[in-house]
Amino acid sequence: MKQEALIAWTSLYIAVGIMALMCAVLAVLVTAHDWRTGRWRPALATRLDKTLLLPKIWLRWQINYLKGAPVIVGVALYYAWSVGFSVFWDL
Repeated sequence: MKQEALIAWTSLYIAVGIMALMCAVLAVLVTAHDWRTGRWRPALATRLDKTLLLPKIWLRWQINYLKGAPVIVGVALYYAWSVGFSVFWDL
């Protein structure tokens, strides 16, 4: 693998990893904010509702996390375009 391609792939992986971490943290904050403000309130009336609380929170977090996916893809594609797509394929 050429040095330019290795640097391009490494920097792309690092950038996407950082953005995914930022999305995960922000999704936690948004989920907590939605719950505290009453924008999203899971039902806790029955025992089944209480049992399913953790999966409901996880699903809500996943929805909030996936809202950041288009931004990650857009930034990654813009980076690949600015470096030059040919650099990534020149292995």
